[in-house]
Amino acid sequence: MKPLEGIKVIEMSTMLAGPMCARILAEWGADVIKVETVHGDAWRKQGGTTMSPTTDVANPNFDMQNMNKRFISLNLRSQAGKDVMMKLLKDADVLVTNFRESALEGMGLAYDQLKEKFPRLIHAGVLGYGEKGPDANKPGYDYTAYFARSGLMIDLAPKGAGPLIPVGGIGDHSVSVALAGGIAAALYERERTGKGDKVDVSLLQCATFILSTGILNGVNGRELPRDRYDCGHACSNNYQGSDGEWFYLAVIDYRRFKEFVTLIGLPELADDPRFNTQPAYYKNKAELTRIFDKKFAEHPVAYWHKLLEEHDMPHEVLRHFKDVPDDPQIIANNYGFKYTYPDGIKTFLTNGPVHFASIDPAKIPFKPSQHLGHDTRPVLEELGYSDEEINNMYTNGEIK
Repeated sequence: MKPLEGIKVIEMSTMLAGPMCARILAEWGADVIKVETVHGDAWRKQGGTTMSPTTDVANPNFDMQNMNKRFISLNLRSQAGKDVMMKLLKDADVLVTNFRESALEGMGLAYDQLKEKFPRLIHAGVLGYGEKGPDANKPGYDYTAYFARSGLMIDLAPKGAGPLIPVGGIGDHSVSVALAGGIAAALYERERTGKGDKVDVSLLQCATFILSTGILNGVNGRELPRDRYDCGHACSNNYQGSDGEWFYLAVIDYRRFKEFVTLIGLPELADDPRFNTQPAYYKNKAELTRIFDKKFAEHPVAYWHKLLEEHDMPHEVLRHFKDVPDDPQIIANNYGFKYTYPDGIKTFLTNGPVHFASIDPAKIPFKPSQHLGHDTRPVLEELGYSDEEINNMYTNGEIK
């Protein structure tokens, strides 16, 4: 039995953070019903964001956030659509949404409007900038509220290079994991008290938490952004091989310095007064980095990787996104899987970020997303609507 088997989740969200949170809950066993407007989640048409093909059958960019769900479409401006939503929530355990408070209030779906009517419901919200403050109602995306506002976009870029070009979804997916954990805690609390709760995570909140160490650097006076020569120390830095590829050296323990420099063919550095004490080693980090630059440029990264690996020197080759699907460590742990759609489109999809002993990671189900409103009729039938009522709602544009 999966951890969330028997839990019913109603997801009314778009784009990335909310849908990914609900997708994680589905992987953990929840029955997730995604409620879309009659226009659908805008992310359905954003395949170009990841250069993913989008056909009538295959939509991997949308599937990444929306696998293993059921899909219904309601006109929530109509009374009939609102009535359906209330019936869905009547026996639901969780509502996941990223709609702003003003929009939720207009639909009667804000937490304060639902908590008395559905006291066991967990109301889980994705926010941009937080519930309070001058920017509470400002639209938030991970590029803006997460990357730009937190300092990540400018202070983690190399000095003089301009801002980072972010990859979409990093902030959203961070929020989705945090919100899934909050929902699980709220469900546990409900088992003890019988009462639901409100859970929310904002993009800015998550960025502030994840970048805690960077913020400490900033408030304590570190000059940011910085370059490779203003590193923590030279044995914790990126280096480029003769082939143009890079690896990260992480020989953090100074006690291994002599062993390390001897291994790479620079034994004289161990007795060099610029580096033969830890204080001097830290003080002269830029000079040592330049010495290492010249040394590592003598051979390709594969040469250094083999040498360092054989002597258990902490490091890692800087991989490219395109390398991940064939990484043997990714494959061995089922962190993702290759998939071919019925129309022949091939893709790579990731599994969720948590493993349970009760869920075989090699057998996590994958049900691709479906067209807008694919499950509207069967879900309404489950709620007790007759064929005549459903047909009338289709005719009146109240469902799709």
